[in-house]
Amino acid sequence: MFDKTFEFCAVGLAHVSPDGSFIHVNKKLCEFLGYEPHVLKSMTFQELTVSDYLNTDLSNLQQLLAGSIDSYSMEKQYIRNGGAAVWGKLTVSLVRDSRGNPDFFISVVEDIDEKKRLESELFQVEALFSKIVDAFSSRTFIWVASPDFKKLHYLNDGYHTIFGRSDYELYAKPLAFINHVHEEDKIKVMSVFNQRPLKTWELQYRIYDVNGKVRYLHDRGNLIFDAKEKQALILGTADDITKEKEQQQALEVAISELAYLSKTDPLTGLINRREIFEQLSKEIKRMKREQHVSTLVYIDLNDFKQINDNYGHAAGDQALKTFAEKMQNKLRDSDRMGRIGGDEFVVLLYGTRANEVERFFARIDNLSFVLHIDDHLSVPIRYTAGWKEWNERLSTVQKWLDAADHVMYSIKGESKQRNNISE
Repeated sequence: MFDKTFEFCAVGLAHVSPDGSFIHVNKKLCEFLGYEPHVLKSMTFQELTVSDYLNTDLSNLQQLLAGSIDSYSMEKQYIRNGGAAVWGKLTVSLVRDSRGNPDFFISVVEDIDEKKRLESELFQVEALFSKIVDAFSSRTFIWVASPDFKKLHYLNDGYHTIFGRSDYELYAKPLAFINHVHEEDKIKVMSVFNQRPLKTWELQYRIYDVNGKVRYLHDRGNLIFDAKEKQALILGTADDITKEKEQQQALEVAISELAYLSKTDPLTGLINRREIFEQLSKEIKRMKREQHVSTLVYIDLNDFKQINDNYGHAAGDQALKTFAEKMQNKLRDSDRMGRIGGDEFVVLLYGTRANEVERFFARIDNLSFVLHIDDHLSVPIRYTAGWKEWNERLSTVQKWLDAADHVMYSIKGESKQRNNISE
């Protein structure tokens, strides 16, 4: 039971000797580091640790051996097979023998590479927001006029700063600024200043400065009354909120990009696992309501590991992108294709029954999916597809996925058996 728990644990596990060599390793750790078990057990954790993190790791181990700490955790980068650096969260504890001497370390390694990538992207977005905020500056022009707008009593330098025009223009005619209001906003502005009796106001509108640039203003007006409660003056303030508007637009773009990232597989550009579940859930609700079925296809690339092993992970990534692009080109606009993880994909064929799916794949099986390594070398991309037409017994997304996945693996198993017999 312990051996099975160790081997099939959802995180990487290893027993490591005091000198750093691997004694036992589980499947998850081998997948994370890209090595076969027998190869990994011939190596040390020092060889697999990026140099920037090795001294900290070794210092922690010395404290464990000295008994000053019981365990430690740290985030560090490992050198994966092929040379790529990947992030892992390491937790280590020490097992001692019956005499109290160090026997072996228990190392737990959690794959946090995707989490670190997202944190980096979010940091870049936050840095962009910070620059926008730092660049923001509010400029205001203030004016005081008589209630009938015949006389301007005061005007600060803000009018010249924002409009780029002479103060004399407003001293000669206090409402002359309306001539520079954007044509789409002019009626709104005039309706405020033409009302009688004049009331307090607050509105936003656009103006053209002296260079023809559009600026956004947030304009507020207050009435000042004398001792007899008669309107004596009008106080107006207008803030140039152009940078604020630009910031808002930049935020909207950034939010849109973040929303896209949350739904998209960064390698292939297809929808990711979370968005697959969301869209399939909506489709199940639609089918229950409209009694109009669709079919879910589960696809697994054949011998994908051999592409990685023989030509490197960059070629493996390109194979995934090539397959995703070419397969998606065969689909209708109403269909949906996503990457469920690794080399596995799903396709939702909207409003399509299983017999139609069979004819569809019979057609595209004649088309070649090829990865071009260079001008002289091309590698075929082969796959196995299984599909399941929705029915009411498939009441959840997971059940529908599992059913299609089961069909696909049955087909893959039969294919391997035929190949073994033919050999």
